[in-house]
Amino acid sequence: MNKIFILIGPTGNLGKDALNFFLNKNYDEYYFISRKPVNHNKGNLILVDDLSNEENVKNAFNKISREKNNYYYLLNTVGGYIGGSTISETSLTDWQRMISLNLTTTFLIAKNFIQLCNSGSGGSFVTISALSGIYPEPNKAPYSISKNGINYLIRLLALENKSNHISFNAIAPYIIDSKENREWVQDKSLLISKENICKLAEDIFNNTVAISGNIFELPYSNN
Repeated sequence: MNKIFILIGPTGNLGKDALNFFLNKNYDEYYFISRKPVNHNKGNLILVDDLSNEENVKNAFNKISREKNNYYYLLNTVGGYIGGSTISETSLTDWQRMISLNLTTTFLIAKNFIQLCNSGSGGSFVTISALSGIYPEPNKAPYSISKNGINYLIRLLALENKSNHISFNAIAPYIIDSKENREWVQDKSLLISKENICKLAEDIFNNTVAISGNIFELPYSNN
Protein backbone atom coordinates (compact mmCIF):
# COMPACT_ATOMS: atom_id res chain seq x y z
CA MET A 1 0.00 0.00 0.00
CA ASN A 2 1.26 3.48 -0.91
CA LYS A 3 0.95 6.08 1.85
CA ILE A 4 0.05 9.46 0.34
CA PHE A 5 0.28 12.53 2.60
CA ILE A 6 -1.61 15.73 1.73
CA LEU A 7 -1.02 18.98 3.62
CA ILE A 8 -3.42 21.88 3.11
CA GLY A 9 -1.90 25.27 3.95
CA PRO A 10 1.84 24.52 4.27
CA THR A 11 2.86 28.20 4.43
CA GLY A 12 0.58 29.22 7.31
CA ASN A 13 1.44 29.60 10.98
CA LEU A 14 0.76 25.95 11.85
CA GLY A 15 1.28 24.67 8.31
CA LYS A 16 4.98 25.58 8.18
CA ASP A 17 5.69 23.49 11.28
CA ALA A 18 3.49 20.67 9.99
CA LEU A 19 5.44 20.67 6.72
CA ASN A 20 8.76 20.10 8.49
CA PHE A 21 7.25 17.59 10.92
CA PHE A 22 5.61 15.32 8.35
CA LEU A 23 8.44 15.46 5.82
CA ASN A 24 10.39 13.43 8.37
CA LYS A 25 7.71 10.75 8.62
CA ASN A 26 7.33 7.58 6.61
CA TYR A 27 5.12 8.50 3.66
CA ASP A 28 5.66 7.38 0.09
CA GLU A 29 4.47 10.56 -1.60
CA TYR A 30 3.69 14.13 -0.54
CA TYR A 31 1.29 16.76 -1.88
CA PHE A 32 1.12 20.35 -0.66
CA ILE A 33 -1.92 22.45 -1.54
CA SER A 34 -0.98 26.08 -1.01
CA ARG A 35 -1.62 29.68 -2.02
CA LYS A 36 2.12 30.39 -2.02
CA PRO A 37 5.24 28.53 -3.17
CA VAL A 38 6.77 26.18 -0.60
CA ASN A 39 10.50 26.10 0.10
CA HIS A 40 11.17 22.37 -0.16
CA ASN A 41 12.60 19.85 -2.59
CA LYS A 42 10.37 16.93 -1.72
CA GLY A 43 6.82 16.34 -2.81
CA ASN A 44 4.34 17.91 -5.21
CA LEU A 45 3.20 21.52 -4.93
CA ILE A 46 -0.35 22.39 -6.04
CA LEU A 47 -0.99 26.14 -6.09
CA VAL A 48 -4.58 27.20 -5.32
CA ASP A 49 -5.71 30.76 -4.67
CA ASP A 50 -9.12 30.31 -3.03
CA LEU A 51 -10.17 27.07 -1.33
CA SER A 52 -13.72 28.32 -0.79
CA ASN A 53 -14.20 28.03 -4.56
CA GLU A 54 -15.47 24.55 -5.45
CA GLU A 55 -13.87 24.43 -8.89
CA ASN A 56 -10.47 25.37 -7.43
CA VAL A 57 -10.64 22.58 -4.87
CA LYS A 58 -11.82 20.04 -7.44
CA ASN A 59 -8.99 20.95 -9.81
CA ALA A 60 -6.43 20.68 -7.01
CA PHE A 61 -7.54 17.19 -6.01
CA ASN A 62 -7.56 16.08 -9.64
CA LYS A 63 -3.78 16.59 -9.63
CA ILE A 64 -3.25 14.00 -6.89
CA SER A 65 -2.28 10.44 -7.85
CA ARG A 66 -5.21 8.02 -7.98
CA GLU A 67 -4.26 4.38 -7.62
CA LYS A 68 -6.18 1.48 -6.11
CA ASN A 69 -3.40 0.73 -3.62
CA ASN A 70 -3.10 4.35 -2.40
CA TYR A 71 -4.09 5.21 1.16
CA TYR A 72 -4.49 8.95 1.74
CA TYR A 73 -3.66 11.00 4.85
CA LEU A 74 -4.79 14.63 4.86
CA LEU A 75 -4.07 17.38 7.38
CA ASN A 76 -5.97 20.63 6.84
CA THR A 77 -4.41 23.65 8.58
CA VAL A 78 -6.23 26.35 6.60
CA GLY A 79 -8.35 28.77 8.61
CA GLY A 80 -8.66 32.27 9.96
CA TYR A 81 -9.63 34.26 13.02
CA ILE A 82 -11.72 37.37 13.65
CA GLY A 83 -12.56 38.46 17.19
CA GLY A 84 -13.10 41.39 19.50
CA SER A 85 -16.72 42.25 18.67
CA THR A 86 -20.02 41.30 20.25
CA ILE A 87 -22.67 39.75 18.02
CA SER A 88 -24.51 43.08 17.78
CA GLU A 89 -21.28 44.73 16.61
CA THR A 90 -20.30 42.03 14.12
CA SER A 91 -20.53 42.95 10.46
CA LEU A 92 -22.09 40.64 7.91
CA THR A 93 -18.79 40.76 6.01
CA ASP A 94 -16.86 39.36 8.99
CA TRP A 95 -19.53 36.72 9.58
CA GLN A 96 -19.46 35.53 5.98
CA ARG A 97 -15.66 35.62 5.88
CA MET A 98 -15.32 33.24 8.84
CA ILE A 99 -17.97 30.85 7.54
CA SER A 100 -16.29 30.81 4.13
CA LEU A 101 -12.68 30.56 5.29
CA ASN A 102 -13.23 27.99 8.04
CA LEU A 103 -16.40 25.98 7.37
CA THR A 104 -16.90 26.16 3.61
CA THR A 105 -13.27 25.31 2.84
CA THR A 106 -13.40 22.31 5.19
CA PHE A 107 -16.61 21.10 3.55
CA LEU A 108 -15.15 21.35 0.05
CA ILE A 109 -11.85 19.73 1.02
CA ALA A 110 -13.64 16.85 2.76
CA LYS A 111 -16.03 16.35 -0.16
CA ASN A 112 -13.20 16.02 -2.66
CA PHE A 113 -11.12 13.94 -0.24
CA ILE A 114 -13.90 11.34 -0.10
CA GLN A 115 -13.93 11.08 -3.88
CA LEU A 116 -10.14 10.72 -3.90
CA CYS A 117 -10.19 8.00 -1.24
CA ASN A 118 -12.89 6.09 -3.08
CA SER A 119 -10.43 5.73 -5.97
CA GLY A 120 -7.94 4.10 -3.61
CA SER A 121 -7.96 2.02 -0.44
CA GLY A 122 -9.33 4.66 1.94
CA GLY A 123 -7.94 7.50 3.98
CA SER A 124 -7.72 9.55 7.14
CA PHE A 125 -8.76 13.21 7.37
CA VAL A 126 -7.68 15.54 10.19
CA THR A 127 -8.62 19.22 10.36
CA ILE A 128 -7.99 21.97 12.89
CA SER A 129 -10.96 23.20 14.90
CA ALA A 130 -10.83 25.29 18.11
CA LEU A 131 -11.76 24.90 21.75
CA SER A 132 -14.08 27.91 21.46
CA GLY A 133 -16.05 25.89 18.93
CA ILE A 134 -16.96 23.59 21.83
CA TYR A 135 -17.12 26.00 24.77
CA PRO A 136 -18.62 29.41 23.88
CA GLU A 137 -16.47 32.49 24.44
CA PRO A 138 -17.82 36.04 24.07
CA ASN A 139 -16.69 38.44 21.37
CA LYS A 140 -15.68 35.84 18.80
CA ALA A 141 -19.03 34.55 17.49
CA PRO A 142 -18.26 34.20 13.75
CA TYR A 143 -15.03 32.33 14.45
CA SER A 144 -16.44 30.07 17.17
CA ILE A 145 -19.62 29.23 15.27
CA SER A 146 -17.65 28.37 12.13
CA LYS A 147 -15.47 26.03 14.21
CA ASN A 148 -18.54 24.51 15.88
CA GLY A 149 -19.86 23.82 12.40
CA ILE A 150 -16.61 22.04 11.57
CA ASN A 151 -17.06 19.81 14.63
CA TYR A 152 -20.57 18.84 13.56
CA LEU A 153 -19.41 18.30 9.98
CA ILE A 154 -16.64 15.96 11.14
CA ARG A 155 -19.09 13.82 13.12
CA LEU A 156 -21.45 13.57 10.16
CA LEU A 157 -18.61 12.71 7.78
CA ALA A 158 -17.52 9.92 10.12
CA LEU A 159 -21.04 8.49 10.24
CA GLU A 160 -21.52 8.66 6.48
CA ASN A 161 -18.17 7.06 5.64
CA LYS A 162 -18.01 4.15 8.09
CA SER A 163 -18.16 1.61 5.29
CA ASN A 164 -15.78 3.52 2.99
CA HIS A 165 -12.62 2.99 5.07
CA ILE A 166 -12.31 6.77 5.56
CA SER A 167 -11.90 8.29 9.02
CA PHE A 168 -12.60 11.92 9.97
CA ASN A 169 -11.33 13.72 13.07
CA ALA A 170 -10.60 17.24 14.28
CA ILE A 171 -8.11 18.72 16.73
CA ALA A 172 -9.45 21.58 18.86
CA PRO A 173 -6.61 23.52 20.53
CA TYR A 174 -7.08 26.50 22.82
CA ILE A 175 -4.42 29.06 21.83
CA ILE A 176 -1.75 27.88 19.40
CA ASP A 177 1.78 28.87 20.40
CA SER A 178 2.98 31.51 17.95
CA LYS A 179 5.00 34.71 17.97
CA GLU A 180 1.83 36.78 17.63
CA ASN A 181 -0.02 34.99 20.44
CA ARG A 182 2.97 35.19 22.80
CA GLU A 183 2.75 38.98 22.61
CA TRP A 184 -0.62 39.08 24.38
CA VAL A 185 -0.94 35.80 26.31
CA GLN A 186 0.45 36.30 29.83
CA ASP A 187 0.00 32.72 31.05
CA LYS A 188 2.19 30.76 28.64
CA SER A 189 0.83 27.45 29.97
CA LEU A 190 -2.31 28.20 27.97
CA LEU A 191 -0.37 27.95 24.72
CA ILE A 192 -0.53 24.73 22.70
CA SER A 193 2.69 23.89 20.89
CA LYS A 194 2.47 23.29 17.16
CA GLU A 195 4.64 20.21 17.57
CA ASN A 196 2.10 18.65 19.94
CA ILE A 197 -0.68 19.32 17.44
CA CYS A 198 1.35 17.59 14.73
CA LYS A 199 2.14 14.67 17.04
CA LEU A 200 -1.55 14.22 17.80
CA ALA A 201 -2.40 14.29 14.09
CA GLU A 202 0.24 11.63 13.45
CA ASP A 203 -1.16 9.50 16.30
CA ILE A 204 -4.60 9.75 14.70
CA PHE A 205 -3.16 8.73 11.32
CA ASN A 206 -1.57 5.70 12.97
CA ASN A 207 -4.92 4.60 14.44
CA THR A 208 -7.27 5.14 11.51
CA VAL A 209 -9.16 1.90 12.01
CA ALA A 210 -10.11 2.64 15.63
CA ILE A 211 -10.52 6.42 15.57
CA SER A 212 -13.17 8.40 13.68
CA GLY A 213 -15.69 11.13 14.47
CA ASN A 214 -13.73 12.62 17.36
CA ILE A 215 -12.98 16.21 18.33
CA PHE A 216 -9.72 16.03 20.28
CA GLU A 217 -9.53 18.88 22.80
CA LEU A 218 -6.19 20.51 23.66
CA PRO A 219 -7.12 22.91 26.48
CA TYR A 220 -3.68 23.63 27.92
CA SER A 221 0.00 23.17 27.22
CA ASN A 222 1.37 19.67 27.74
CA ASN A 223 4.98 20.52 26.99
